[in-house]
Amino acid sequence: MKALGMIEVYSFTTAVCVGDVAAKAADVKVIAFDRNRPISPDVPAPVVMIVKIEGEVAAVKAAVDAGVSYAKGQGKYIVSHIIARPDEDTENMAYLIDINKDKYNKKFPKTFKGVEASAPETKGAIGLLEVEGLVASIEGLDTMLKAAEVRLVHTEKRLGGRLVTYIITGNVSAVKAAVEAGYKGAKVLGRIFGNEVIANPHNEILKFFDMESTIS
Repeated sequence: MKALGMIEVYSFTTAVCVGDVAAKAADVKVIAFDRNRPISPDVPAPVVMIVKIEGEVAAVKAAVDAGVSYAKGQGKYIVSHIIARPDEDTENMAYLIDINKDKYNKKFPKTFKGVEASAPETKGAIGLLEVEGLVASIEGLDTMLKAAEVRLVHTEKRLGGRLVTYIITGNVSAVKAAVEAGYKGAKVLGRIFGNEVIANPHNEILKFFDMESTIS
């Protein structure tokens, strides 16, 4: 590994968007998403996520700068750092992934180290809705799926189900309509910590989700 870049932010949604922005900014690989809990309850979201990227030093710096700019614009930036030529044990630790604990994506590898992961090319979009509470999140999901021609491709439950993120896919207009409707439906029952649409998501992000999956 030439260089390791890390960007720490609040919320799963922000982390995915940061990874997409970073991957589009330079020739880097997104190698993992990791998780921590905030020390204080008075934060923008009750979960801390770390986006890890690797590549040439200059590329990692450009990618980190782009990701940081996005996170700061959302008011959810915490800290970032770049390590040139990380130690072998540090590199191994960097590849540790804390995502897909529900095993929604059954093809998801335990690590991307040494894995040339690929994802289907898409001209569509993904939408993310991150909600406090299972009841509110399921209402938001149902509303999204009924509002437009979209499909659920990933779920993330955090804090014992107290924080849930659903990821949907479809064409850009459908995903925008679905996320907007899901936000309105869910916010009646719980707090919303993320509602974003990523048009033409980078394959470095799509590889973390099984874009062909259906729930079973």
